Amino acid sequence: MISVSFLPVFLVRSLENRFHPLLKTSELSSKDSVYILVLGSGYIFNRNLPPNDQLSLNSLGRVTEAIRLHRLLIGSMLILPGSAQSENVNNPGLFIQTAKALGVNENEIRFFGIHDNTRMEALDYTNKFGTNNTLILVTDAVHMPRAMFLFEKAGQSPIPSPTNHLVKSDWNNGIRDWFPSSSNIAMMEYAMYEIEGMIYARLFYKVIDKVKEGKK
Repeated sequence: MISVSFLPVFLVRSLENRFHPLLKTSELSSKDSVYILVLGSGYIFNRNLPPNDQLSLNSLGRVTEAIRLHRLLIGSMLILPGSAQSENVNNPGLFIQTAKALGVNENEIRFFGIHDNTRMEALDYTNKFGTNNTLILVTDAVHMPRAMFLFEKAGQSPIPSPTNHLVKSDWNNGIRDWFPSSSNIAMMEYAMYEIEGMIYARLFYKVIDKVKEGKK
């Protein structure tokens, strides 16, 4: 069942369609302090490759989307993760190196840091940059519902900019939908990971809220 497309595509589409790509930015152009935050993803160090080629495809897609928005929104800031605990703007990680290689001025980049999960990213961003900036959140479309929930719990009101869509078409492939494929299994894994993550996040904050009520 999970090697043919119907169930994996249904679950992934149910996650990815909750937030639409950020195509119109005219309303944001007049806003001050627009921060474009890229959530961290994978990379592999290999000094024989340019920085963009050391990023995973997911990471590269997120950085590319953030740079697209940054070019449209004059004066915006890119908030990029690092790729080692000791790195900062003066000793940049692969995300920052890639952005600079693609023409972004380093004065328009802020270092974000490294975190184990999205909840920690949301809390750390809020501690470092507060809640008064216009925040555009860039992550994979399938991950966006969980990311939005966690950032809202951290006191933010982010504008979603999903990218790296796993389901890119609105039509079916006919008879090809009935053929097993490893890509469908991978898609199912993405969907289940995010669904499980959302359940955990909601239960976690429900417990936190109960504890707060008990202290009152």
